[in-house]
This record gives sequence, C-alpha cells and structure tokens, in this order.
Amino acid sequence: MALSRFLAERRAEAVAIDPRLGPLVDELEAAVRAGGKRLRPLLAVWGYRAGGAEVDEPMLRAGAALELLHTFALIQDDVMDRSPTRRGRPASHITLARSAESEPERFGASAAILLGDLALIWADRMLVDSGFPAERLRAGLAVYHELRTEVTLGQYLDVLAAHSLQIREEDALKVDRYKTASYTVQRPIQLGLALAGAPRTLLEAVSDYAIPAGVAFQLRDDVLGAFGDPDLTGKPSGDDLIQRKPTWLWARTLRRRPDARYVTDVALLRRLMIESGVLAEAENEIQALVEQALEAAGRLPVAPELIEELTALTERLAWRRS
Repeated sequence: MALSRFLAERRAEAVAIDPRLGPLVDELEAAVRAGGKRLRPLLAVWGYRAGGAEVDEPMLRAGAALELLHTFALIQDDVMDRSPTRRGRPASHITLARSAESEPERFGASAAILLGDLALIWADRMLVDSGFPAERLRAGLAVYHELRTEVTLGQYLDVLAAHSLQIREEDALKVDRYKTASYTVQRPIQLGLALAGAPRTLLEAVSDYAIPAGVAFQLRDDVLGAFGDPDLTGKPSGDDLIQRKPTWLWARTLRRRPDARYVTDVALLRRLMIESGVLAEAENEIQALVEQALEAAGRLPVAPELIEELTALTERLAWRRS
C-alpha cells in the first residue's frame, strides 16, 4: 500500500529526531487505517480514467495523498467538535491525551492539532512527489490548492454557524457546498482529470454533477448524524443533535418547530423532526439532488461504463446507512 510505505518512511525520519515521536506517527497511521469510504481517492481515480489514463503508481500515490489530507480534516474536525469517537475508535485527541503527564485534555487537543498539521504537510509532499510529468502535476496542484482552500473556508463557515445565535438553512447549504460538495466530489474528480491531462472543458463539465451529488452526500450525513445506528456510523447515536450542529436538518427543524431549541432529549428531538415533516423533507431533497446529479452525469462526454460506475456510486452513497 502506497500510504503505508510512505508513513513508514516518515516514521523513521521522525524517530531519528526523537523516539517519542513514534507514537504520534503511529496514531496517524491508525486513524488512516480505521476505515472510511475512501470516497475522495475513488472519485479521483474515476476522474483519471475519465480523462483517458490508465491507473498507475503515480495516481495511486495521488489518491493516497487525498486520503491523508482527509485524515487531517477529520482529526481537526473532531477537536473542534469535541467528538469522542471516529470510525468506531477513540478520536485522535482522546488517544493522544492518554500519554500526557498533566492536563490530558489540553495536551490531547494540542497534539491532535499538530498531528492534523503533519497529515496536511505529508499529504502535500506525497502529491508533489507522486511522479507525474511536470505539466500534469502543475495542473493537478492548481485543483488541489482550490480543494484545500475551499474545505478550510467551508470549515470556518461551519464553526461560525455553530457559534451563531441564528441558524439559517441557506448558511448550512453554503457549508455543504464548500466543506463537502467541492471537497468530497467536485475537486477530487477534477484532480484526477487534471493529472490525466484532460481538457479544461471536461473539468468544468463535472461541476453540474458534483455539486448536487456532494450536497446530497452531506444531507445523508446529517440524517445519519441524527438518526444513524452507532454500530454502523462509528459515532454516538444522535451526537449531532446533542451538539446542536448547524446542519440543514437542524435549521429546518428550528424553522418548523422553534420550541425544539429548548429540548434536550434526543428521542424527543427525533420525534419532533419526524412529526414536523423535516425528516421527510430531507429525504425528498436528497432524492431531488440525486436525480439532478445523475441527469448531469449522463451528459458527461465519457465512456458509458464510467457513467454506470458513477451512477452506482452516487446511489450507494445517497442511500447509505453508515
């Protein structure tokens, strides 16, 4: 596995500085190996093939770099949300806190932030050293820089909404657009296309598919955050409701039932969402977005078998349970 080899090399470099750095890199590898859908690498590889290239070692390294970048985002997201678990295991800030001799909570958060930074730095290095010809790498890096910028700005908008007194649906959808749709679907596909040397027109054409598909993916995440089975999601059931995450689902619930703001019981909040019709509205919105995405996918000037793969992946993600 490209990423395992890369992290083994980085671990040796870190331990040469100080043996105490070994457990830090071990936690990064454990976080990467903990599971996940590997959606961003999958879509990047799809884009590479749609651009007319055969999957090769440089593309595998580029896909691994995206997964390392995603690990950075998850580690720091868990610190900001104070999430205790991720993918069925303790979040990195919880694990790292165990090695503190004093102030474990503060140490764990500080160490996790640094670990996230390290994952980001190494993701950049892995992509730059992936082995693509200079011109194609330059085109790929232009997309990659957009991806990193948009997910960071989208994350800030999410944090801003979480600390605002008023939660608006349009604000939640803007976060979904930049924190998820662009970062998870649009830019990974465009990265693969750019690395394959595809024309700019094809990179631009995927947006009509990627934006609605990505927002549908996030709305499904919102539903699972409120109603999901923890054995499948790897997170506590109803965690998003307890934390009052500023999702579209929560914003719509407050518009339909303003009294929900004062409810602390998760079961009652779920009932309010169902009885007010918000859950049904979310499912209808997901369905409409999927139909919009698939209609746009059908217009893409790529091989029919690639359209079939994209259709199957979109439907699987939209109706997933984890």
